[in-house]
Amino acid sequence: MRVIALDEIQPLLDKAPIIDAVRESIILHSRGEIETPAPIQMLFGAEAQDLRGDCHVKSALSAKLPYFCIKVATGFYGNPARGLEVNNGLLLLLSAETGVPIALLQDQGYLTSARTAAAGALAASVVVDATPQRLGVIGTGQQADQQARWISAHVGISQITIFGRDASKAAGLAERLNDSGRPCLVAGSAAELCAQSDIIVTTTPASTPVLQSSDIEGGKHIIAVGADSPGKNELDPEILARAETIITDDHKQALHHGEFGVAVRAGLVEESGDLPLGRVLEDPAGFTVGGNTISVVDLTGLGAQDLAVASLLYERLSKSHAPL
Repeated sequence: MRVIALDEIQPLLDKAPIIDAVRESIILHSRGEIETPAPIQMLFGAEAQDLRGDCHVKSALSAKLPYFCIKVATGFYGNPARGLEVNNGLLLLLSAETGVPIALLQDQGYLTSARTAAAGALAASVVVDATPQRLGVIGTGQQADQQARWISAHVGISQITIFGRDASKAAGLAERLNDSGRPCLVAGSAAELCAQSDIIVTTTPASTPVLQSSDIEGGKHIIAVGADSPGKNELDPEILARAETIITDDHKQALHHGEFGVAVRAGLVEESGDLPLGRVLEDPAGFTVGGNTISVVDLTGLGAQDLAVASLLYERLSKSHAPL
């Protein structure tokens, strides 16, 4: 088994091939062509109503590939005070023929961050309006930064607006995005951000909504990224009740621990009221998303995406190195 460090991983992957691989994985997942067992989720501090960290274990198997993957991803929110990154993790590829481990990718959460940002970019791309859109990002962490960069690279974005609980962190993120050539503003509230945005992405580990229905006027395309485990909730469920279209990356996961499930349990949305993201990506002409309506994309993260980016990386390593 080869152990592959982060410094080997990063130079081999850029946005376009990752987005293509993630798109295909979401479509294949919606067709049932990739086997993705239910994720294992561990929450640290949730019993005391003080969530300080979480760990997700996701896996996937495709009959089209000679290997399967198991991914561990962690997020511990007090890590910056210890001089550590919030997110970490690793990914293991094993032979689907023998079960022998092939490669351990010590990506430190990089691949999870990249495939999540790619899914956000794809979710933004389903909006029917082809004119440059204004993007609003709620959150100031790594995924907020990644969503802003990946969405603006994949979709025509004229302006980015940031809102976060910590004004200094929001200003810092806006400065970095401006320095990278992406026009960026800081909003003083979620309502102000909504007024300046057409596409809104939420990227926080919040347990109570950071975006209220009263913040939203007119048509908005909302992409919820943060609710990837039980107890997390970024969107006021009334937003989903108002939505013309609700799209989920996985119906069961979104029902179990996504924004969609919160709205269903509140009696505001029917359990059958969502569309699979894979179907929308495969046949965008068959669905109308955007315009003067509210649409919501609930992204909970798929093991299929992890398998896709790990496969892409492994194949590139195989071509650029001696046999692994």
